[in-house]
Amino acid sequence: MKFKTAILTFVSTSYLVFNFFSFSEPVLASEHVQTSELQNFEKWKKEFKETALSQGVKKSNLNKVLSEVKLLPKVIDSDKKQSEFLLTFWDYTNRTLSESRIKKGREILKENQAFLKHLEKTYSVPASYLVAFWGLETNYGLFKGKIKTLDALATLAYDKRRRSFFTRELITLLKLMDQGETTSFYGSWAGAFGNFQFMPTTYAAYGVDADGDGKKDIINSLPDAFSSAANYLTQLGWKKDEHWGREVRFVKKIDWNKVSAKSQQPVFEWIKLGIVPFQSISDKEKKLSAKLIMPMGHNGPKFLVYSNFDRILKWNNSILYALSVGLLSDIMLDQKFKLYAKNTNEKISKKDIERIQILLSEKGFYHGKSDGILGRDTRKSIQIYQKRKGLPQDGYPSVQLIKRLTKEK
Repeated sequence: MKFKTAILTFVSTSYLVFNFFSFSEPVLASEHVQTSELQNFEKWKKEFKETALSQGVKKSNLNKVLSEVKLLPKVIDSDKKQSEFLLTFWDYTNRTLSESRIKKGREILKENQAFLKHLEKTYSVPASYLVAFWGLETNYGLFKGKIKTLDALATLAYDKRRRSFFTRELITLLKLMDQGETTSFYGSWAGAFGNFQFMPTTYAAYGVDADGDGKKDIINSLPDAFSSAANYLTQLGWKKDEHWGREVRFVKKIDWNKVSAKSQQPVFEWIKLGIVPFQSISDKEKKLSAKLIMPMGHNGPKFLVYSNFDRILKWNNSILYALSVGLLSDIMLDQKFKLYAKNTNEKISKKDIERIQILLSEKGFYHGKSDGILGRDTRKSIQIYQKRKGLPQDGYPSVQLIKRLTKEK
């Protein structure tokens, strides 16, 4: 059963402007690296060689690879890069849920019904989610990345910050090469490749040869790529008959102590607290266990999310990414679907978060670094302050919070 490849002629102009997936920027080759850095990289290669050999990588192939692999400084820069402003729900979804991406996704669903129906029957993953993942990962196969995967993984394995993770990925790729896989993998700066941007360990564990040509080709074979993605989600525990989540609203004054006391509970319990889906839902769905997600605080968009949302997070551990996959899936299926929350255009900068951290620290609520990074400790400190002051406990660093903290100083 074939996947129609005519879809690959589509070009999204909005994606070209907002390419936040980070693989279009050219990466500097090793000749631009300082001599001392190159020496350190050569030393690392010798140490890595011993590690790789001890884990079963073939010596003959390893020697050739290590002699050719290059250090890519911009890969490390990309991994360290932080935006000056906190990426808000609206910033993110304005890019991921563009009209062009939605339109093309609907065309793909329509033109490939037979293949996608077969896939759904085999793996129990609805087609709309698979197309949504494809759209977000590579804009339907148009931007799979131009960085040599070996160089990217070697660079990140050399860098000390996440060395263990990327060393494992690099060794997995080398073992795949030992088994006869191509050496010409190209993808993102983070070492992901193919239509669905799999890391080597994901590819090794969940790749599928769906077209029967004797190899798992997630780069050039759409049947292989889609089947591999569906297999991955199935193995993560995807539940076919459950939705990912619903946008909700507050219909009465919220008891935030009760909300914060129960991070997860059945939908009908949330409804009792006054947190109600905009859409009517079945009695069966009301019994599903759900978490309340407020990506921009209690004044922004709000969602109750179910277990499939957690499966999306296992694919990519970003709440904004997971919300975009779910919403894109819904929008492609329903021409009348809409988000009810209104964009406030509120912007929060790294300096704003640093200011909040300093002010909370002065008041005894925060004990970490004032680094402008909105991590778990900062959110928790905000929630503790909010609870003490009788405020909605959403943990969000809003403009109103900055004004209040500054006024109290």
